[in-house]
Amino acid sequence: MGFYQKLIPKQSCVLCFETAKFCVCKTCESSFVTNDNRCLCCAVRLPSSFSLNFCGECLSHSPAFSKTYVLYDYSHACAQLIKQFKFNHQLCIGDYFAHQLHNLYCSIIKENGSYDAIIPLPLSRVRIKERGYNQTHELLRIIAKNTNAIIDTKNVRRIKATKPLSSLNLVQRKKEIKGAFSAQAMPYKKVLLVDDVMTTGSSLNELAKTITKVGVESCDVLILART
Repeated sequence: MGFYQKLIPKQSCVLCFETAKFCVCKTCESSFVTNDNRCLCCAVRLPSSFSLNFCGECLSHSPAFSKTYVLYDYSHACAQLIKQFKFNHQLCIGDYFAHQLHNLYCSIIKENGSYDAIIPLPLSRVRIKERGYNQTHELLRIIAKNTNAIIDTKNVRRIKATKPLSSLNLVQRKKEIKGAFSAQAMPYKKVLLVDDVMTTGSSLNELAKTITKVGVESCDVLILART
């Protein structure tokens, strides 16, 4: 056993450069912020004194998806890692996050039952050409490998190359993302939508609207981090 262990190359944490199992050590991993006090629908952080399980926005304007599951707050070291993964082609970070999402996904379906399919948020051809890959597909690699989940990347397309939404406010985001997706008829009733980061939820809400128009009855959302 010791001989084979010597053959396995050690990795260094991309944050502190200490030895790590993947590319993030346990110490840095422990710094990632998680927050359980969130809106059950959109996962926005709620004040600790808030007595309701839903934010005011979801109570007054319910989105097209029902529930959002999230791993981390998009802050500090976690945000830094996600940026390196998305924009610097550090796929080892994507592999690390893919394992974390797999663990969360397994706990979700154990508690609430399986989904007919998982649909990653589609990117435009322009964005894929810029990055070289769809980061959400990378985040689903371990789920695809270790479960029987259907990862549907064919029936939904992005037909509008939107401006970067990070520079827009909520009203501008909703206007910019409107009509960005098209979907073929699909046999699914219960679907899990997946993206890396949710800020306002405009993109995922538009995607949920699009697929419910072609027969999907309910959508939940799984994201890596929430701002």
